[in-house]
Amino acid sequence: MEAKLILTEQQVDSGFMSHFSQICRAEFGEEIYKKWFATLELFSDLNSEIILAAPSKFVRDWIIREFVETKILPQLLQKIRPSIKKVTAIYVAKPDLEQTPVPSPSAEKVLNLSKHDNVFAFGTELKRHYNFENFISAKYNKFAVSMARIAAGIDAQTNLFEDRIPLFIHGGVGMGKTHLAQAIAWQIKEFDKSKKLLYLSAEKFMYHFVQSIRSNDAMSFKEKMRSIDVLIVDDLQFIAGKETTQQEFMHCFNALVDANKQVVMVCDRRPSDLENVDEKLKSRIAGGMIVNFKNPDYTDRLAILKAKSRILGHEICENTMNFIAENVTGSVRDLEGILKKLIAEKIFAEREITIESAREALKSYANITKVKSTAELIQKTVADFYGITLADLTSRTRERKIARPRQIAMYLTKTHTGENLPKIGKIFGGKNHATVIHAVKLVKQMIETDKMMMQEVRSLEEKIKN
Repeated sequence: MEAKLILTEQQVDSGFMSHFSQICRAEFGEEIYKKWFATLELFSDLNSEIILAAPSKFVRDWIIREFVETKILPQLLQKIRPSIKKVTAIYVAKPDLEQTPVPSPSAEKVLNLSKHDNVFAFGTELKRHYNFENFISAKYNKFAVSMARIAAGIDAQTNLFEDRIPLFIHGGVGMGKTHLAQAIAWQIKEFDKSKKLLYLSAEKFMYHFVQSIRSNDAMSFKEKMRSIDVLIVDDLQFIAGKETTQQEFMHCFNALVDANKQVVMVCDRRPSDLENVDEKLKSRIAGGMIVNFKNPDYTDRLAILKAKSRILGHEICENTMNFIAENVTGSVRDLEGILKKLIAEKIFAEREITIESAREALKSYANITKVKSTAELIQKTVADFYGITLADLTSRTRERKIARPRQIAMYLTKTHTGENLPKIGKIFGGKNHATVIHAVKLVKQMIETDKMMMQEVRSLEEKIKN
């Protein structure tokens, strides 16, 4: 496998990017080429797999969503080289050449230049405020916080865990997963300096792995990774489809776990939902502790708002808090964003924070304030997907072709709006909360056991988000 990965100067050929530029200009036109493709660089060329380096996460995500996942770019690049089977893009930050020390030829390939003496320099710098003190614990994340405290060494291991257990944290965007993972890193960095800690994204893991192969120094990379006491990997979903990176990560993961070292992984989906990831790796991950960051419900959102306002040093009346908690049903990040906007208006525009000012502010956040419309959107999306009517979803009929889409719609409404069970029952024609509970549990079980159902629900979720 490694022989296949050794990149020669001929493989990393600027001629490929010249052809790439020409064909993109011809296919998309000059304006789109300059906007999205001109800044891309060739990161890795493995003959059948091309990895492009993007200058920002925004460009990377756009390229993947609009040109890779739609198969447009892979099909286009096959005109240059028919052997290309896979194309992806990663974000590679440009180093600050003026501030980056130039190592001597005899220096280590990966230097420990971090300002944190026990955090490897080639990892990702930690955000100072992402610590346990600033993390707001509520009902929806209580279990995740408990497991994170054990992983960080704050709380003692229970009898359930004789050894250090791999921790896998998953959930939607903006729920606080990265904050919690970095809180683990800060705790260990501050209070157990004997431990060597590495916090990095899956993209950075792949970047350094490929770089080590390019420089014929893969063994040094392997040794460095296996000398770590605590490994925290964020955005694990980015290794999907990258077979050689997955292989190396699995070897590293196995070595650390077998040595009773702590491994923490952060991802936007469950291990079983990771597509194009080796089944052995998913099985190994599943042997650890899997923690789900669920969407906060109304009670959680209210608690978060109160805690955030205290941290920001501004009191907000109970009625306004209630209004925001009812209307902002997205992520914790969304709640914090609207709260900061209101406080900024109070400071700079001398505008008191009231229900009316909150209602006005929410107009700027149309994408996160869909309390009424989100349920309607879910119903319409599900009805269109299964070829039934909105009236069918709220009807009493128990025909399978109607009942199953209705159950899926109830599950999506519970998952993506945070509405309580009686309210969801009312939305679906006055069903009682027991019916909603049954629907949610049934769909959850089917997603775990029925691959077709999982794909259908994933497809509906994508349509709802877009």
